[in-house]
Amino acid sequence: MGKSVMTQRLQRSRSTRVNASARGRADWIFIGTVLLLTTLGLVMAYSTTFFWSHVQEGNPLTIFSKQLLYAGLGLVGFAIFSWLDYGIYRRFAVWIMGGCLLLLVSVILFGDDVFGARRTLLRGSVQPSELVKLGVIIYAAAWLASRRDQVQSVSNGLIPFGVIVGLVSFLIVVQPDLSTTAVIVLVAMAMFFMAGASWTQLALVALIAASAFLLLITIVPHATIRVNEFIKVWRAPSEMDYHIRQTLITLGGGGLFGNGIGASGQKFGYLPTPHTDSVMAVLGDEMGLLGLVMTLALFVIFAWRGLRIAHAADTPFGSFIVIGVVIWVIGQMLLNVMAIMAMIPFTGVPVPFLSVGGSSLVSLLIACGVVVSVARGSRMLREDTAPVVAPFMVGNAKGGGSVRASATIRGGNGRARFARAHRAKGAGRPAQVEGADATIIGRDIRAGGVLRRRIGRHNASPFVGTDPGAVRWRRKRDGA
Repeated sequence: MGKSVMTQRLQRSRSTRVNASARGRADWIFIGTVLLLTTLGLVMAYSTTFFWSHVQEGNPLTIFSKQLLYAGLGLVGFAIFSWLDYGIYRRFAVWIMGGCLLLLVSVILFGDDVFGARRTLLRGSVQPSELVKLGVIIYAAAWLASRRDQVQSVSNGLIPFGVIVGLVSFLIVVQPDLSTTAVIVLVAMAMFFMAGASWTQLALVALIAASAFLLLITIVPHATIRVNEFIKVWRAPSEMDYHIRQTLITLGGGGLFGNGIGASGQKFGYLPTPHTDSVMAVLGDEMGLLGLVMTLALFVIFAWRGLRIAHAADTPFGSFIVIGVVIWVIGQMLLNVMAIMAMIPFTGVPVPFLSVGGSSLVSLLIACGVVVSVARGSRMLREDTAPVVAPFMVGNAKGGGSVRASATIRGGNGRARFARAHRAKGAGRPAQVEGADATIIGRDIRAGGVLRRRIGRHNASPFVGTDPGAVRWRRKRDGA
């Protein structure tokens, strides 16, 4: 008995050392993609603003220098949040959400009144709704990770989650900012679905959201105008809105290879807001179809590496965060591209990384830093769960490899849409678990039908130590 206890202590110590050394393995492809997108954004910021800056400020570098400053601040935030253990955000998720709500209320009460809307603070220097996106993702990730068994419940899952997202959306609609609201609702729906919600719940949420937006379109004046302008594109193309017309002309003016960076003539007073809503049109004019394809390829790589990080994350909380960030970036980019191609009403959604905007760029880079932290893993969340030493089965299934208690194996939620990051290779004879493989994170551990043990310890935070299972992903037919 004494020997067994000593063996467990030795293995626990070895597991801690291995887990500590495992941190620091960042996804360099993801990091490189983020840096390339940021660099491309700075190039487009100068190209699209030097004329505006010269006309309005008398200095062609005024707007660009501000964007360069925000990029520097964002990269510092990216480095810091990449280094921080992402497990800390779970402990402070409630406080983060409280801060987000306070910011949104402050905008309504004390925000800058520009063209009948209040969306910024400090004379336009800060747009809180951009920062709130990340806060909502972190809180939703913590909430979903702690209530995995209740996601499919209407009273304990759908309704509470809908109230949380609805409150944030309402405070943003009041500003009014329908485009940002649409992005937040889209991200929340994707995270809720990946947490295990049924298709029926998803259809119900989509129906409610669509009905709400149809109602808002009839109430908010500028939204009604944009919908009517979009209808003209298809009913009477000759009467289409000036902004849409100039956007389409700019987008198609570059041909295959473009006219060269800085050479777009449409931005010299013809195309409204070339540095924000219409930056992709200018990019198409200056870099051509080839440049657009390469830019979209960077976003595809961003999504690919992000989903790989989410799939391999050591906790469901980390997986949910990465899913939220990926949907945020890709969804916002697609909304903008569809708008400039007149496929949907003009939304005013900026392109992530490319459009000029300090709050957007800083919040995006910080969010990407959190994703890198998830890729490295959370030592904090691993230490919240005591290591387990138990016999597992090895044998001849799927190549006869051994079954190990991997550090990323999580409990068996039959409806999970994220497969386990490390699958079992076989089943047969018992084997001893060693090293980092002795750390098991999750709610339930099942191996060959011989082990089912609840692990985790009490923590003061309502979101810590209650991970019940993996995130939803496409599973094989055999249930692996």
